[in-house]
Amino acid sequence: MMILNAHRTDQRKPYLFRVDAARPLAFLGSCPVYTPTPLHHMETLAKRLGLAQLWVKDETQRMRLGSFKALGGAYAVAQMISDAAGGSDPTGPEAKALAKDMTFITASAGNHGLSVAAGAKVFGAQAVIVLAETVPEGFADRIRALGARVLRSKGNYEQSIVTAKAESEANGWIHLAD
Repeated sequence: MMILNAHRTDQRKPYLFRVDAARPLAFLGSCPVYTPTPLHHMETLAKRLGLAQLWVKDETQRMRLGSFKALGGAYAVAQMISDAAGGSDPTGPEAKALAKDMTFITASAGNHGLSVAAGAKVFGAQAVIVLAETVPEGFADRIRALGARVLRSKGNYEQSIVTAKAESEANGWIHLAD
């Protein structure tokens, strides 16, 4: 297991986060909306393409967010809350008390931001999602519907990253890169 230190710009103790390959499966096992991704056997298409078999992984219903990225951001939020509380349960009393004072920020072109916003909502933290001006307002509304604040950056996705890092440092928020 490896320990990562997330630096804070204020005078409070830094967050320490544990990195362990076994943690994601344990987390998913306790998540009420998790189901394994369905695989569809595409016999007709396989024959047409000259393949013995073809299976398609269907991510459209992933964690009710419709994206393969729906696991990563929510998982990171849950684990960081758990680690800050010194335990393994992001819904325990100490974790809940800490989560309400935690704000996660990320730059996103869409799906990662949805995941971070969903994780923050589920586990009682705050989320700020930085979107480039080119991301449709309808997508920003989906993120807002999860309780997250949306910031717009001028320019493209790369500028959103710069904005997220700057806001993180200025406010003592936890920056989650996608």
